[in-house]
Amino acid sequence: MRILVVFLFVFNIIFAQDKYPKDYFSSPLDIPLAIAGSFGELRPNHFHSGIDFRTQKKEGFPVYATADGFISRIKISTGGYGKSIYIDHPNGYTTVYGHLQRAAAGIQSVLNAEHYSKKSYEIEIFPKPNEIPIKKGDLIAYSGNTGSSGGPHLHFEVRDTKTEKIINPLFFGYDSSFIDTKAPQITEILVYPLSDSSQVNGSPNPVAISISLQKDGTYLASKIVARGKIGFGINAYDISDNNYGKNGVYKLNACLNGTPYYNYEFDSFSFDETKHINDFIDYPRYKIQNQRFQKLFVGYIYANNIIKSTKNNGIVDVSSNFTMNYKIVLHDFHGNETIVNIPISFANLPLEQTSQVIKTPYFLKARNENSYTKDGISVFIPANTFYEDFYLKFDVNNNELFLHDDSVAVNENMTITFDITKIPVPNREKMFIANLDGARTEYNTTLKNDSLFSIKTKKLGKFFLAKDTIAPLIYKPNFSDGANLDNQQTLKVSISDDLSGIASYNAYLNGEWILMEYESKLKRLTHNLSDNVYINGKNEFKIIVKDNLGNSTTFESNFNKTK
Repeated sequence: MRILVVFLFVFNIIFAQDKYPKDYFSSPLDIPLAIAGSFGELRPNHFHSGIDFRTQKKEGFPVYATADGFISRIKISTGGYGKSIYIDHPNGYTTVYGHLQRAAAGIQSVLNAEHYSKKSYEIEIFPKPNEIPIKKGDLIAYSGNTGSSGGPHLHFEVRDTKTEKIINPLFFGYDSSFIDTKAPQITEILVYPLSDSSQVNGSPNPVAISISLQKDGTYLASKIVARGKIGFGINAYDISDNNYGKNGVYKLNACLNGTPYYNYEFDSFSFDETKHINDFIDYPRYKIQNQRFQKLFVGYIYANNIIKSTKNNGIVDVSSNFTMNYKIVLHDFHGNETIVNIPISFANLPLEQTSQVIKTPYFLKARNENSYTKDGISVFIPANTFYEDFYLKFDVNNNELFLHDDSVAVNENMTITFDITKIPVPNREKMFIANLDGARTEYNTTLKNDSLFSIKTKKLGKFFLAKDTIAPLIYKPNFSDGANLDNQQTLKVSISDDLSGIASYNAYLNGEWILMEYESKLKRLTHNLSDNVYINGKNEFKIIVKDNLGNSTTFESNFNKTK
């Protein structure tokens, strides 16, 4: 039976890699490909959905179409992928190119027409198959750092065009673009007691165990003694030759006495699953200690396209004197592997610690609807909002809601409602429901009616009513009144808002709307004078910026340009 399991496992690996074309797509860059971020890598609130290719810490490298097809979508946004291009290919796949600096000239002219037609920087278009045809190797854009990018690079994806599932690009031959002879690394292992009666090494709380390298290249963990249901978690990463970065682990298999118990593989997943990363990891430890431990056990909601199989949900029941061995095998895409063996024995030891679980009057059952109300403030929590049952901290004091803390992962939106009957109507216009993010007051889009304010949120913590009457700031223009800009290529101005945030920005040149690109990371608006919307001579410039509560600021200036 064990031979059959091994055969099926190896067969599935070979089949998964062989079902994708290895030589259909070419490189999107004409520099050596180096990976800065791997497929499925653990990111804040999402699994990384592609590969990040390094661009030598610079912007402006040509980006090429990797195969014939047509541009099916272009999205320009201040967050996310920033400027991104999607190409549908006749073999049923779509490639995505994100965080671009700008599109190639012909494509950019299409975008500019849309920007000016919609009078908006943020746009999204879906060209028809015959509108922007593309050949393999065509220049489509230049690499950049737009959107939520943390530095210059090219984000590259391959998707199934029909299902929109994201597929690991390494299956398409990009694994041959770099050398990898190094195995994944485990830095720490945690063992979790998972029931009120469970313990590990005399503790009802998670316990770290050490590992040591053996002569055969495997690792042996220190022996654990346990009772009841336990689970494991690892802190791990992958590395490759000539790459200074730490990337995500491609695949993991865990067995108990040779029986498969838990398996994940980052080959493909859907966008609906990406939020489940917060249950894939030990979320409380991540929020409190900024460490991402991957849990090797699951609850009733999990990313089942990534977690391929579990036995007993990955939970080990230690209930007899029979000694067990828990084996973890980490794999990278090139076949390098790291093996850790963890011996387990049963013991009913006296507890040396007390449980860290804080019990409250509000035990929340995650699969049920839950409602809480006090002093005119209510919280409605739909079923499956949370991943597991827990003791909720809930209180209202001085018209402020205290709703647990952000150490618990949230799956769906909750509704928080404030009764504002006692607040005079004229005072309500600039008010909203805020939450405290550290020491900073954070805005939430607030639905208002005659007597209630409400928000939909996945946040936890402190909520209260706040008011924003201060208009945004407009500052640091890169030109002065009446300046001659014959040798200048751009107009730049910075904008910011300290509370409710920027809602809209519109700029005008001689009374006509002009495109200004918003770099939210830099709080900067930029107009390219190459749009040729200026007139020879004196030009009147005006910009209006509004925040989310309708507060508005206007900046006006002028400049001269003759060429």
